[in-house]
Amino acid sequence: PVKDYGNVRVLRAQRVIIQQWLVDVPWARAGQVVFANGGDVAKEAGIIPQAATQPEDPAAYGAAPVSNPPARPAPAPPGFGYGMQVDPYNDLNRALGLVQQAGFNWVKVQVRWEDIEAVRGQIGWDKLDPIVSATSGAGINLLFSVVTAPRWARPADTDFSVPGPPANPQDYANFVGALASRYRGKVKAYEIWNEQNLWYEWGGAGRQNAAQYVALLRAAYAAIKAADPSALVITGAPTPAGTVNINGQLLAIDDLDYFRQMYAAGMKGYFDGVGVHPSGYNNPPDDFVGQISPKPRTWNGTTHPSFFFRRFEQYYQVMVENGDADKKLWFTEFGWASSPNPYPEYAYARDNSEQDQASYLVRAFQIGREKGYVAVMFVWNLNFASSADPQDRYAKRAFSILNPDWTPRPAYLALAAMPK
Repeated sequence: PVKDYGNVRVLRAQRVIIQQWLVDVPWARAGQVVFANGGDVAKEAGIIPQAATQPEDPAAYGAAPVSNPPARPAPAPPGFGYGMQVDPYNDLNRALGLVQQAGFNWVKVQVRWEDIEAVRGQIGWDKLDPIVSATSGAGINLLFSVVTAPRWARPADTDFSVPGPPANPQDYANFVGALASRYRGKVKAYEIWNEQNLWYEWGGAGRQNAAQYVALLRAAYAAIKAADPSALVITGAPTPAGTVNINGQLLAIDDLDYFRQMYAAGMKGYFDGVGVHPSGYNNPPDDFVGQISPKPRTWNGTTHPSFFFRRFEQYYQVMVENGDADKKLWFTEFGWASSPNPYPEYAYARDNSEQDQASYLVRAFQIGREKGYVAVMFVWNLNFASSADPQDRYAKRAFSILNPDWTPRPAYLALAAMPK
């Protein structure tokens, strides 16, 4: 589990990297243990205890009483949608043209609240208006994924070195309500946060709390529906992970456990779709625990279900158990990384050829369509390769379906040719 690189020892987990530096570096002293923001990093054997695969008792999390949700008719779910996440600040019109050429009809854009309303009450519409205008003009459906509270909104005792939620959910609700009012009928869906079971998306180690998240979700749902009843509200997708607790610091909560906790905390009735991030790593999309295809591998993870694209099937089973069989899953981020020389934390990308990436993505869409309970699938990503750092530390190039010069990788061509 711990790899020694000579000057640093590294322990990798889903979405977090723990480093012990053996020499002085600008950001750490020799012997110091630090946490690195690794994005979609791999998990090594031994990180996830066997107990992490067993659902915990939701009653242990202090389930909130469920009040009657707002008496509003649920919008009709959309037909099956084909989506891509785009970098809207990197030649958006060119990106939208490629979305159209591929026959896709949705794009996802992440809206960082801290960048748009850095000063309370001063919303930078100039950053968002061009995005909404361009997507609407192109006839493409738009999902806003709204994340990261500005400093003025966060609790005083939070870890300001990482993103986190507001102290008062109503501040977030006011912001998304303002978005829904200004972009009524143009922004089709809102994802409420991102990977909130992870320490560096929710204000620091040990602060993850499903009840707090559901309070945010419920406030946002009411505000969005009041401003634009036709807009769809999608729950924030947990990161695929087992429970990760290092030296008493809770870094991640098992995503399926966390999803159960969301129901226990009263989320039922306050969403139109469920966000998920099914990741495949170096596993083909048809694989699952106990059904692993023989293929050459340089990296081996555990058999925890979060290593497999089909993890989403377990989410839907939880929905059925909670009387939400009629609701659908939204894959707000999924993909396979492919690189002959990936950044070390993404070693699994070496096991996926570009042809693998292409065939896995196409097969994943086939699986999603066949299930009948998947609404929209967003590929991560279209055009982040050209803005990635030279070392590709966050695997933006490895996951991208375009090259840095905007020429198509085999995955883009395969998705464009795929029957829709």
